[in-house]
Amino acid sequence: MKGMTEAKTRELLNSLFNLNLKKAKGKFCSYDAEDSKHIVEIKNRRSYYPTKMIEASKLFTNFQKAQKSNKYFIYVVTDKKGVFIFNISKRIDDIVALGIQKSEQPASTDFKDDSIIYKYYYNLPEEMVCESRLIE
Repeated sequence: MKGMTEAKTRELLNSLFNLNLKKAKGKFCSYDAEDSKHIVEIKNRRSYYPTKMIEASKLFTNFQKAQKSNKYFIYVVTDKKGVFIFNISKRIDDIVALGIQKSEQPASTDFKDDSIIYKYYYNLPEEMVCESRLIE
């Protein structure tokens, strides 16, 4: 979905699923949106990939925050093919069983910082999607 932002994605989720997602409070919050039942991490990608990458640190931090607040942790990826929604809370054991991946990546997306670090992540297959809205 071209030109998606976190705000547009939040609005879309609210309208599609009758939610009341609000922007997460705090500049350094580990997730992007929440309501009374969910914490949501949003990734808006320009390119389509058949698997959706989630950083291990975000996965476990947000999963624990969701457990402590009695909410579901939802991971949403938008790309040029559509919206892909993963219920991490319900699939955490399946995700961990996939095995963690490691790669060298830029420390930040800030173009002034060209340092490289190791990032650990999981590749979520589309078969784990709990809801998708594909653009044909």
